[in-house]
Amino acid sequence: MTTLALDRAVSCARSRWRPMLLWWATSRIVTLLAFVLLDALGPRGHFLAVLYREPLGVLGAWDGVWYGWIAQHGYIIFPGIQSNTAFFPLFPILLRVLHGVAGFPYTVSGALVSNLSLAVAVVAFYELGVRVLGDRDAARRAACFMAVTPMGFVFSMSYPESLALALTSLALLAAFGERWLLSAALATAAALARPEAGAVALPLAAIAWSARDGLGPGPRGRALAAVLAAPVALATYPLYLEWSLHDASAWGQAQAHWGRAFRLSGPLHALEHLPRKIGSEPVLGRDLVFLVLYAALLLVAARRGVGAAWIASGALVLGLPLFSGSVESVGRFGLLALPVYWAVGLLLRSRRAELVLQIGSLALLVVWVILLPYLWP
Repeated sequence: MTTLALDRAVSCARSRWRPMLLWWATSRIVTLLAFVLLDALGPRGHFLAVLYREPLGVLGAWDGVWYGWIAQHGYIIFPGIQSNTAFFPLFPILLRVLHGVAGFPYTVSGALVSNLSLAVAVVAFYELGVRVLGDRDAARRAACFMAVTPMGFVFSMSYPESLALALTSLALLAAFGERWLLSAALATAAALARPEAGAVALPLAAIAWSARDGLGPGPRGRALAAVLAAPVALATYPLYLEWSLHDASAWGQAQAHWGRAFRLSGPLHALEHLPRKIGSEPVLGRDLVFLVLYAALLLVAARRGVGAAWIASGALVLGLPLFSGSVESVGRFGLLALPVYWAVGLLLRSRRAELVLQIGSLALLVVWVILLPYLWP
């Protein structure tokens, strides 16, 4: 490619990506300003004074505390109580690297990774949407909504969701380009950031299957590696815990101390005890609303022609946490259900409706941040 052609390609890409990057910047500014306000309000609710020892330490609240602990000290089992083995390793590894190389505090490192990862995610997701939907406008609307989605305040916190989104979208784009080994590496990384990202195996399998006739034996093997990469990565985590802590079941035990026991009756248990628990844990009401909303949007995506493998992957992201016996945090887990964003992009048909949704989402971002001491992600 000549220099002139490369310059034209870069200019064209900038033009295509400008809307979603604009909403990424707007949403992150609004969200960070809300965190500034939260910081100024001082300790309240479940937030203790320790979170306020450094500027915007509230960005490392809730699970961010655990990721920072892992980055500093590694995995440790605390018998009979909550342990940090419940959290997957890629994100704390990045925090440790940034701290060691640049000297950033762990909370700052986590927020930096999260915010920048979201910029990559919205751009990659736009390009992915163009290929899946065949509609640039719908893909743009979906990617812009990803930038402002109401539960997306965690995309500015020391949480790995935006990193997992970026890696998942890039893995799928690499598969569409038949760069199978790159896709396998990205899918592996996504699964090691968030276990829900393992659902990427389903659309990867669909992409590989549709390309099978044009693949020789070598590329077919590499395509199979891409499909299996995320599930294999998930399976290696217990093996790592066995090697490092001599306890392959440490992840499941840690989940149990958070009240999560994975079993076939989990969804029934979650719904059965929900009415009694909502009174004392209003966060469950919020997550139930998001679960219903996400499920409805999956149905919309299916009716608007999004492929079965994509819908199944979204359903897997939403459904697997329910087998833990709770709807808690489904609002956050569902952020990795890609067809949900496409459904919004396909539903919106006017600039006015799109703008109203975006402004409303920004307002909700602020609300959830201010309520963070009482309603955890």
